[in-house]
Amino acid sequence: MTAFLLLTTLAVIVINGWSLWDAWQHRLKEKEDDARNLSVSLARQAEDTFLQVDISLGEVVRHLRQNGLEYAATPAFTRQLQEQQAKLTQLHSLSVFDADGNRVATSGRYIPAKFSNADREYFIWHRTHTDANVHISHVIYSRSTADLFIPVTVRLDDSAGNFAGIVLAAVKVDYFKHFYSYYTLGERDELGLILTDTSILYMRPFPDTFIDRRLTASPLFKTPQKASNSGNDTWRSSLDGVNRIFGHARFGRYPLIVLVGYDRDRLRSEWLSANLTAVVLNLVLLAVIIGMGLIVLRQVRTSVRNQLELTQTKDELTTINRTLQSLALVDGLTGLANRRHFDALLDQGLERSRKSGEPISLIMMDIDFFKHYNDTYGHVAGDMCLKKVGGLLSNVTHRHTDLVARYGGEEFAIILPFTNAADAKKIADGAVRAIREAGMVHGATALPNKVVTISAGCCTIIADGHEGEATQFRERADAMLYEAKHRGRNRAMAAG
Repeated sequence: MTAFLLLTTLAVIVINGWSLWDAWQHRLKEKEDDARNLSVSLARQAEDTFLQVDISLGEVVRHLRQNGLEYAATPAFTRQLQEQQAKLTQLHSLSVFDADGNRVATSGRYIPAKFSNADREYFIWHRTHTDANVHISHVIYSRSTADLFIPVTVRLDDSAGNFAGIVLAAVKVDYFKHFYSYYTLGERDELGLILTDTSILYMRPFPDTFIDRRLTASPLFKTPQKASNSGNDTWRSSLDGVNRIFGHARFGRYPLIVLVGYDRDRLRSEWLSANLTAVVLNLVLLAVIIGMGLIVLRQVRTSVRNQLELTQTKDELTTINRTLQSLALVDGLTGLANRRHFDALLDQGLERSRKSGEPISLIMMDIDFFKHYNDTYGHVAGDMCLKKVGGLLSNVTHRHTDLVARYGGEEFAIILPFTNAADAKKIADGAVRAIREAGMVHGATALPNKVVTISAGCCTIIADGHEGEATQFRERADAMLYEAKHRGRNRAMAAG
């Protein structure tokens, strides 16, 4: 009995220790996912912020190219700058500088008498580079208002192609401070925006003195994190030495990174606090088991056995439910959404279009001469072809609202909410091009390039909710698919 009680004590300690450790690992995994998801979400928001500024800069450059650089000194152009700034809350100001760095126009209210930006890093960069894309620089103080802002600039050229100045959009650092303040984080949790050259544009919760500090030693800029667009890992911050769980996301268009970090020590403290009661209760239970000995041994063994069976049954049911859910919504071969998921999302998209008045687009696709491919290479190779095509199509869209699905057999479909006909046609053309350029050999095709290709049909509507609308929508897209096949395949056609 003594040996049995010792073994019981050891078993209780080991089981509860393992349960606590497993709960801690689950907590860490949960926070790693939270950090990555939050960084990706904030990266999309920040990219939209800079894209709006990019578009505004393009509008300013277009006006100057149409009317000449001397148009920048007119009151009408100043009013245009002020109207452009008023549309974007993130803008501190819009300004135009000539080839000598002198400000010739601005949307700001205060203009110093003697003002030259020829010594600014972004001005020197544009003077020595002919790149026509926007340039995002380190955070600087405004010489007119002393506010912190992120310079977003574009080069101006004269009619001969020589450097004629720059257009500057000053993006307020306070805009990101205000936006990031909405998120409830711990005192030592990090949330920041970084340039890919490792310099900080803004980092919560650190003061402004940390802005422009470089993170060269951070693992974020080392392999493998450096090569990935998004991810998560744990490392000790080079700013304050705090060990954090980090999530990061890189921009597709701009040289920027969003970094989210959760204080690992705080998470451990919260986990311990949450499990302290369970630990104490288990110790009391252990003392009772030892004290009662033979009297309660049988009941304890029965209770433990029932509890283990219940846990196993619960785990089995959870696994079964997850498997059933996956089978219900995911195509087993390609990993894309299946027909059932497609039908549900199409109905939801049409309902959303009806309520919002926004367009919704549908692309139906079909692998050209797939039956010949199966007959030539066999069904196993055909399945591999379908799987690869599905993988390529899943990378054609990047919005979380879009859905790529296997419609059936060799047919695929893409649902594009809030997408007009022109953009849908571009995506369809991109899908056709992606499959063709993958270069999968198809010796049995009737097309001259002898590679696997697809045909696609697009349709765009604004839903009105009439009966059978989803069926008609699919039929119109399908009709365009067959029109593409009729015209020679390996192309996309859109409804007129």
